[in-house]
Amino acid sequence: MKSLFFVTTVYFLLSFNAHATDIDNGRTLHAENCLACHTTDKYTSDLRKVQDLAALTSRVKRCDFSLGTQWFDEDIADVVAYLNKDFYKFK
Repeated sequence: MKSLFFVTTVYFLLSFNAHATDIDNGRTLHAENCLACHTTDKYTSDLRKVQDLAALTSRVKRCDFSLGTQWFDEDIADVVAYLNKDFYKFK
């Protein structure tokens, strides 16, 4: 009985923490917030400062803080996934 409880608890915790990114949510959040400050040209410029996925995540977090949007971690991950898919294409 204890092992069943343990397995059930582990399964619940793993499924609770797992978040598949939602590109459509990322696109929507981006359109509603990020485009108020800049266009998407910033992402495709040869002079862009973001050079990897970690830097992209950091930049999105900084923008979230600056705008006061108070996105959840899942929302930040969704925006990063959207930007990476459509613009940056980091591995």
